[in-house]
Amino acid sequence: MEAFNPLANASLDMVRNQLNTLLDERLEELTPESIKSLIEEIIRSHLGWLVLWGAVFGGLIGGVITLIEELSGVDI
Repeated sequence: MEAFNPLANASLDMVRNQLNTLLDERLEELTPESIKSLIEEIIRSHLGWLVLWGAVFGGLIGGVITLIEELSGVDI
């Protein structure tokens, strides 16, 4: 038995046109407020991780430098 392939009967151009139409409709539905809230949500999520990893690596680097200074007696 052959597997169902939804694109077997559809031309590539038809699929592209439908996709373009769908994207155009979705973009027209967006308001400046919805775009702003979407971007803020994405930035907030990624910025939180950036702050967290910055603190972790900053602490590690500071600890390593302090350890080197203590063991060598030289201020870096």
